Order: sequence, then structure tokens, then C-alpha cells
Amino acid sequence: MKFGRYVIEHWYWPVGLIILIISIDIFLMTIKGSFYLILYVTAALMLCFFVCLYLDYLRLKKIFEGTKRIMDGLPKKYLIPEVMKETDTQEGKQFHDILSDAEVSMCDNVAGYKRNLEEYKEYIETWVHEVKIPIATSKMIIENHNSDPVGSTDIDVEIGRIEGYVEQALFYSRSAEVEKDYFIKNVDIAGIIRDCIKNRKKTLISMRAVMDIHDMEPEKPVKSDGKWLTFIIGQIIDNSIKYAGEDEKLKLSVYLTEDDGETLLHIRDNGCGIKKAELGRVFDKGFTGTNGRAGKASTGLGLYLCKKLCRRLEHDMEIYSEEGAGTEVIIRF
Repeated sequence: MKFGRYVIEHWYWPVGLIILIISIDIFLMTIKGSFYLILYVTAALMLCFFVCLYLDYLRLKKIFEGTKRIMDGLPKKYLIPEVMKETDTQEGKQFHDILSDAEVSMCDNVAGYKRNLEEYKEYIETWVHEVKIPIATSKMIIENHNSDPVGSTDIDVEIGRIEGYVEQALFYSRSAEVEKDYFIKNVDIAGIIRDCIKNRKKTLISMRAVMDIHDMEPEKPVKSDGKWLTFIIGQIIDNSIKYAGEDEKLKLSVYLTEDDGETLLHIRDNGCGIKKAELGRVFDKGFTGTNGRAGKASTGLGLYLCKKLCRRLEHDMEIYSEEGAGTEVIIRF
């Protein structure tokens, strides 16, 4: 707060003072008061007025600056009515009551939104579990009719893609509360890689993909959650499949290295790569980039979820790519 601005905003007080001084001076002149008396009364009134106005300004400034300091130290700003000091003035108490009412209303609204969000999350998780049943049934029917014309098509591959998107929806709904559904222990990274490859073997075979998996000794486990890590690695492999080069078959290289006591998982492909200008945004929610808009039906959620889950599991995730020369994703444990 600035005193000059305070005076301008309370302009009616100086105007009232001027009217009062003129009235008193006219009265003193009518009773033939001396010039020095008129001067003294005018100066005394002006001094008294501006001293009182300045003191009132200091009082308000102290209240608001103190409240601002308290608010700056609060992680949750809306709790300011709970910690701010109440004043003895009527306007101070009324201001505190207004803030308290606003806090109560805001908390009620937030609680309502949380309930709605929780209900929606429960619905999504229920829907995902329910839809898995017809997906599994469809895959079983196809496996039992491999000799039929329908069984010889790639319909099972497409059902596998549907299953992947359903899993993505489930993990997305749970990603905000990973800490409630994970268990960190030594996991067999080689086994997880094998499972991820096995779940996509038909697609990889149809693409005539070349797999290069090495340096994956079982005696070198990593600390993570097996379920969440399987999803992360699966999403990365799915991206390699989705963005494989059109003129050459997919080459996928997976291996482990050690760096300053950390275990690094490398997943490298020879796909179309990512433009340099877009590389810094690939972990942004909903970002699809040039490749995603080129008929790849990208959702922009895969790498976003992977990065978010890695952060929750206290892993680090890096990506390196060159347009036309493939992409490498590194997970640090």
C-alpha cells in the first residue's frame, strides 16, 4: 500500500476538510477574528486531519501486509482465515467473516468435485475390468478357430491393440495414486521383457521384426514394482511398433548397462524417430507430434504415463531420438 494512492482513493475526506476549513474561516472573518487566528485554525485542522489519516493508513497497511506474509507462508492459501489475526474493528471482523464463508464454500465445492472424480474413477476401473471379459472371450474364440477364414486374419492383433488401450485407460485412472497400489521389491527385468515381447509376438512376427536382447542376466535384478514396470516397458515397445519405418523391418534392441551404481535399461529401435524441435515435448500430456498426426492414431498418453509412473516409482526416464534414425528410451533404476 502507498499513502498517496490511499489519499486519492479516500478523496472525500480531503474534500470534506477543505469545506470545513472554508466554513470556519468564513465564520472567523464574520466575527472579525485576526489573521493569525484564521491561519492557526487552518494549520491545526490540516495537521490533525493528515496525522489521523496517516495513522489509519499505517493501521490498515500493517493488517494487510501481515496477512500477506502469513498467506505467502501457507502451502494451502485457502486456509488463511484459520490463521489470520482477527482485528477489533467492525470492518476487520466483517472481512474475516467473508473470507471464512468463502473458505467453507470453496471446501464444499472441492469436496463435491472429489466425490464426482472418485465416482468417475471407480466407473472407469469397473468398466475396464468388465470389458476385459469379452476381449478375452474373443481371443479364445479366435484361437479355437484358427482354421477358419476369420481366424487366419489379423483380427486377433487388432483385439490385442484394443486390450492395450483398455489397459492404458486403467493405468491412467490409477496413476494419481500409485503409492496405494505398488510394492517395491527385486524384480526380474529379463522376465518382464520376455513377457512384454511374448504378448506382442504376433504383431512382431507379422512385421518380421528383429529382436536383439542381451546383457539381461537374471542375477542382476532391479528394484521396482513388476506390474507397473511391465506396463511402462509395454508402452515403450508399442511405440516402437507403431512408429516403425515403412521401408524397413523393425529392429528392436533391449539391454542393460551400469552407470555410477545405477542400472540402466535401454530400449532402442530403428523407427522414424522424432523431430528435434518436438523431442522436449514428448512427455507432455496429449502431445502427439508430427508422427502421431500422420495416421498413427496416437493418443499422446503413452509416454506421458510412462514418465509419470517412473517418477512415482522413483525411476528416471530419458529419451534420445533423431528423425529418420530411430529412438532410444532409457530407464534408470
